[in-house]
Amino acid sequence: MVFSLLLALCFMLLMLGYAWVVEDNVFNRLVTAEAEHISRQYKQTGNVIAPSQPFMTLHAGWHAMPDEIHQLHRLEPERVEFPNGSGGTLHLQTIALGNTEWVLSADVSGFEVTRDYLPKLLPYLAFALVLVLTLAYLLSRYLAVKITQPLQYITNKVQQHKSETVLQLKSELPANEIGYLGQTIQLYINQLQTTLARETDFTRDISHELRTPATVLKMVLNRLEPAVELDKDSLVKLKHAAQQMEQTIHALLALAREESLQQQDLCLLEEIECCLVNNPALMRQHELQLQLQISANYRIKANKNLLHILLNNIINNALTHGSARQIKISLTGDTLTIANPMEDECPDNLFVPGVKRYSSSGIGQGLHIVNRICQRNQWQLTSRQHENWFYLGIEF
Repeated sequence: MVFSLLLALCFMLLMLGYAWVVEDNVFNRLVTAEAEHISRQYKQTGNVIAPSQPFMTLHAGWHAMPDEIHQLHRLEPERVEFPNGSGGTLHLQTIALGNTEWVLSADVSGFEVTRDYLPKLLPYLAFALVLVLTLAYLLSRYLAVKITQPLQYITNKVQQHKSETVLQLKSELPANEIGYLGQTIQLYINQLQTTLARETDFTRDISHELRTPATVLKMVLNRLEPAVELDKDSLVKLKHAAQQMEQTIHALLALAREESLQQQDLCLLEEIECCLVNNPALMRQHELQLQLQISANYRIKANKNLLHILLNNIINNALTHGSARQIKISLTGDTLTIANPMEDECPDNLFVPGVKRYSSSGIGQGLHIVNRICQRNQWQLTSRQHENWFYLGIEF
């Protein structure tokens, strides 16, 4: 508001100054034109004629002028505007006629429109000033609302945001720097939250899931004596514990890395075949019946490393917990189904860490990792048991 007031006053002063300058130049041109007319007449006739305009007079030199004007001229020889002593204005110009210097004086007091009309213009100037201030206030308020409301909205959303939820700013943010700022804040907060959640999950899982195989290794090693050879059961436990630790570390580190967010276009059949061929536990199953019904043209967007971890965990669970050496892998629409026979009843919450079947010797981590990978890729993981068959479905 103050800036608008000062700006309006400056423009009004410039307008008045311009009016005065134009008016003074008009008077100066009138005096110059009259001086040229008198000079031409003197050259033609040799006579000094009186000015043709009634408000102009011709004086024989500066000494013939009033003392006040004479003194002002001596102080400022280039000055052309002088007071007439009664509140008016005189415009003077010297004329050389022969060897004599004359002074042409024009009393323009009766023609000064700016001074006379200024009191009449003041109400209009005041109205213009009020109008400018009103428009400036409305515009500034509009801009303030336009700028501060989105900023206030972003501030409130960030302050009210809970760490366990995703920050979602409305799409109606303006398509300018404020909108870009809001999108950037939303992106980085969600990235930080995802990173923190991934680190929390990794820390929790690594501390919990490695404790069991590490305890097994410790117990078996405590039972060892230098002179006593390992029995077959102890050797199997050691190998099993080491394998569990290796698989768990590999899976949890893959989930914790930022590179796991990078995806590529993959052929699902090729990746499943790769996992089947390179699975050492599967190679030892000589009587395994494997049915694979997947279109060779079906492709998905996924991280290759995480997809292999997911498939290997599911295949290992089917081999370990299946009641018969039989696995069926099929694709219906966008849903991949892995089925294996199972006689025992399965818990309802198989995807929760530490939940497992009563007869399972594992630690209940495999399907939890599978679920986390599915959540990372926004896939839907389901499980059901029907007629002694266990079905695990992944909807891409």
